[in-house]
Amino acid sequence: MTTDFSTQLPIFWFHCLDSAIKQRSQESADIWGGSTQYAQLCQAETVSAYQLEFAVNQLYLRYGDELIELFSQTAQHFDELEQGAPVLAMLTAPTLHAFCDLLCRYSFHLHPLLKIICRETEHGELELWTITQEYVDEITLMSHLSLGLYLSVILKLIRRYLKAPNLRLPIYINRITVAGDVMPLLERVFNIEVKPGYAARYFLFHPQLVEQAHRRYDPELHEHLKVLAEQQATHSLERSIIFKVNEVFKSKAVVDITLDSIAQELHMSGRTLNRKLQQEGVSFRRLYDKYRLEQSLNMLNQHNVNITHVALELGFSDSSAFTRAFKRWTGETPTQRR
Repeated sequence: MTTDFSTQLPIFWFHCLDSAIKQRSQESADIWGGSTQYAQLCQAETVSAYQLEFAVNQLYLRYGDELIELFSQTAQHFDELEQGAPVLAMLTAPTLHAFCDLLCRYSFHLHPLLKIICRETEHGELELWTITQEYVDEITLMSHLSLGLYLSVILKLIRRYLKAPNLRLPIYINRITVAGDVMPLLERVFNIEVKPGYAARYFLFHPQLVEQAHRRYDPELHEHLKVLAEQQATHSLERSIIFKVNEVFKSKAVVDITLDSIAQELHMSGRTLNRKLQQEGVSFRRLYDKYRLEQSLNMLNQHNVNITHVALELGFSDSSAFTRAFKRWTGETPTQRR
């Protein structure tokens, strides 16, 4: 079994999915590439993104659409207490908005290649976006199925925070590569309301849910957990080139971001930075586009903002170029998203 890319994910993804597999079958080693590979994973501290997608592919070949049931069972084996301060800080947040902000902040703690963005609409709703490394027109069935695995854990965290295990949430999700007959299964298993025809993937929280007080808030406990979360995150992320690049993005105007300018900030050549990112399964262009998508979502939510202004602020030559890129990223035009 070879690895196409080496992005390392927390080992809980292996243990949770493996536990769900064993609920159906006593033997799971073949799903992970054989007994040797399985034994190594049982002793490992991380699992590569490739190994996880390999397992998802094997499970789909074996179970077909029943794989969705397995994802739901995987989330049941996800133990929030084992994830340390970042997850505990989320779960003790004073408001749903604060919970979502912390989930975005520490999404790297759950999955380095999955970027989560929180966006407040002008109508008082919250959108919680999950962005993968693919453009919309590159999304495959496997990337959709893998996303289902990640969404199952995010759903569990949301419902745990809201103390509403049976809450039915709307989610806007791509139908391009998922057959229509799978949608009712997704809705039943995950207890979600799938909004069809959207390429972007996001949960939608209505204003009454956003404004509601969901738990007793202990400010001293929460602030202490946030301090610990920052320490834990910094320790675990200080070696991640993806995290470092994203942090440098924040310190620059979007129009000033180039491969060489970011590489210089990280004390390496552009060639070295490209190589390091390729080893992680991403490119500089993909990270840059994710960041521009995040900035565009925030800017488009502002009152009376001009799309041409947004385009120029994000380094596009004109509004048409921005519109084409935005549709490639999300499946919608900027006007539709507003």
